[in-house]
Amino acid sequence: MFSVTFSNSAAKALRDVDSKLEARLKQLFVCLSQNPVPAKEFNVKKLDGFDAVYRIRLSSHRVAYAVYWNEKVIRVSSIERRSETTYK
Repeated sequence: MFSVTFSNSAAKALRDVDSKLEARLKQLFVCLSQNPVPAKEFNVKKLDGFDAVYRIRLSSHRVAYAVYWNEKVIRVSSIERRSETTYK
């Protein structure tokens, strides 16, 4: 079983989301603690250029995290809202 830790910015973003999304995020973190790459349950993609960094799409939000397999730790680095104008 993996432990889930948060960066300061991810912890702040988690405090600022609405209650509906917060419930979905907590469900995600429970799932991550049991399976670090839950490809069947969530839209997971490995980020190019990194060894064990992944992102999960959760409606309009993206959760980026790193998996430290030897230490059994998942470090959530960001929880960000994405919109149509984000990449323009």
